[in-house]
Amino acid sequence: MSKEEKTPAKKILGLIGIYIAIYAVCTALFIALFHTPVLANMKVLMYRGIGLLILSGILAAVVMGIIRKFWKFITVRDIIMVFVIFCCVNMVLFTLIPVTVERSVSVFMLSYMDENSDQSFTKEDIGEIFTSKYVNDFGAFDKRFDEQLVTGTLIDNGDGTYTISDEGRFIVTMFRGVSKMFNTDQRLVYPNEN
Repeated sequence: MSKEEKTPAKKILGLIGIYIAIYAVCTALFIALFHTPVLANMKVLMYRGIGLLILSGILAAVVMGIIRKFWKFITVRDIIMVFVIFCCVNMVLFTLIPVTVERSVSVFMLSYMDENSDQSFTKEDIGEIFTSKYVNDFGAFDKRFDEQLVTGTLIDNGDGTYTISDEGRFIVTMFRGVSKMFNTDQRLVYPNEN
């Protein structure tokens, strides 16, 4: 392989490395911004996340533009691509994980049961708690409760009461971590503290 043939391969690998580094750093910044007052006046997590995502994406593009001054093989297309890739991938992850944690009936129900794991609950008990602490729209409680039995996060004690399973506790731990990472409404994952 000639020297000229190796150079394009090195440039491609270098460009891929730059994309990955910018993506990783700007994603960390995106997450960190949830713990700052930036756009904190936007009370809807989804809207604030979109705003912070765009700001972080612009920063990613600016960083790529700065790198372009040193490495001339980077094009305007690369600057646009780093913005698009960053925003698209993080938007999918943001809407699938932290937004779900914040709005999920299941997150609330399992978190409440985890905080009261020394107790057993009837379906009616959980329904009353849910109704009093969280808005019950369109029969969401029954649907989510049955989903938890099917998925194994709740255990049917056979006497009309239910308890949270180890799988349920594991999921609650993950939800709480995501909630802290993106600074979502902690009342949903720690319902007894509010």
